[in-house]
Amino acid sequence: MLTPGYVKYRTIQYLRHTALEKGWMGQSDYTRFVILGRSRVGSNLLRGLLNAHSQAVVFGEIFQNKQEIGWAMEGFPTNGRTKRLFLRQPVQLLEQKLWRNYPEGTTAVGFKIFYYHARDVEWTAVWDYLQQDANLRVLHLKRQNLLDVHLSRKRAMLSEEWVSTGGTAVKVGAIPLNYDECLADFEQTRAWEREAETFFKYHPTLELLYEALTANTAHEMRRVQEFLGLDYETVQPQTSKQRKRPLAQAITNFAALKAQFAGSPWAAFFEEEP
Repeated sequence: MLTPGYVKYRTIQYLRHTALEKGWMGQSDYTRFVILGRSRVGSNLLRGLLNAHSQAVVFGEIFQNKQEIGWAMEGFPTNGRTKRLFLRQPVQLLEQKLWRNYPEGTTAVGFKIFYYHARDVEWTAVWDYLQQDANLRVLHLKRQNLLDVHLSRKRAMLSEEWVSTGGTAVKVGAIPLNYDECLADFEQTRAWEREAETFFKYHPTLELLYEALTANTAHEMRRVQEFLGLDYETVQPQTSKQRKRPLAQAITNFAALKAQFAGSPWAAFFEEEP
């Protein structure tokens, strides 16, 4: 049963959200940005760090699939007219529902988009819209060690846990990796990165590496905050690393893979831990 206090809270939240969306309150003078990348490169880490900042609002993977709007944020509509915009008029969704008015003090608003998101015919306008917005800022997040990316994705698929917020390692033992799948993933990821760099070559872009973000979070987040025009604040991670054992212990056929990739452009992935 809903308590009167909860009903009042939800009503106030709804009225406030509506007033901001309609432009009756708040302001829209903030930096628009996207977190660009692929899965398993630390986008949830970066998003959590930014959302810990008092002046930033960062949504999830809005266009991950057509089953649901990937707000990853409470209080935003998921059905009715909003769902119709999402499916048929995605640019209007961004303009009316995401990049709308926000409370005074909001300095940067963005969302996550991966290289392969919004590629259906109905959503191709999303990429055109982003490219045509010359003021859009791009946080291009990458990971140096693509073997770690591939392993992380495989482990997430097995565990069905894509984000860890509890600070404990996901219970997945060592697993084998297929050479051909690794190679295809390495090549595809680097191709996506190059294509994205070309696509947004005229936009203000800050390249970030997962390895640097985890090794020196304070320094990297200072760079990010300056890039987005935020006042500097110390922020703490909202997620934790899922794999806590060396690659050689997490991959059952690590030695065989290392031998197969020896002398290739990918050999360095097997030499050092990220």
